[in-house]
Amino acid sequence: MMQTDIKKLKWHRLLYSFLKRFVLFAAGWLALLGGLQMGDIWFVILFLAASSAISMYTVPPGQWVLRPLAVARFFPYFLLTALRGGWDVARRVFYRTVPIDPAFITVENDWDPRKTLILVWIISLLPGTASAVIHQNTIIVHVLDKKLPVDEEIQELKRRINDMFVVDKV
Repeated sequence: MMQTDIKKLKWHRLLYSFLKRFVLFAAGWLALLGGLQMGDIWFVILFLAASSAISMYTVPPGQWVLRPLAVARFFPYFLLTALRGGWDVARRVFYRTVPIDPAFITVENDWDPRKTLILVWIISLLPGTASAVIHQNTIIVHVLDKKLPVDEEIQELKRRINDMFVVDKV
């Protein structure tokens, strides 16, 4: 089980984590700024140090739950899914010949509430879906056409979301 109390961690692990975060935040700052600007470097260093220290308390070392490469792989899938979903809605609004046979389907949610929340947020972007709501241990999805393979798309989405999360070691 992971430790959650930052005071119980060894100083070298804290320092290593602080330095990694500082470098990550500095790289983000450089990327957003478009290069090194030396005008207010002391303010920037102070801001980066404060951001790194605050992040140590909000997400202690060893508590990060997402795999960065899996998140990067998920991003294009997410964009494509959002575009497909938007196109599907536009077709249904502007072309009356697109079939509409609404129904509700029930999907089992994950034991991890973070995964369930991400799933529900993204389900409504899938083509053929209108909305989703969490109800006890299930997710109820309003589909626009029950003949569409929405359930299969939701299972694929669940797999991709699961891939993004680090597996807890018990």
